[in-house]
Amino acid sequence: MDYRKGLLLASVARLYSLGVDLEAARAKLKELVEQGVGYDSHEMIRSYQNFKELDQQWKTLEQQYLELRDEIVKDGRN
Repeated sequence: MDYRKGLLLASVARLYSLGVDLEAARAKLKELVEQGVGYDSHEMIRSYQNFKELDQQWKTLEQQYLELRDEIVKDGRN
């Protein structure tokens, strides 16, 4: 298998895993809000920071995936 295609598949697997973690972090934030936890509490701040970190990782990896996918498709047309 082409190295890039293997990398693309690995990116898909990591995106899925990050997506699961990201949705869990989102659910945790929602739970804290529903429980009435203050936005300035340490627990809320930590949960928000965790969510933002996962969200940024997901966006970065998604961009890399899309660029690699487009590169592979472009090379396949040549």
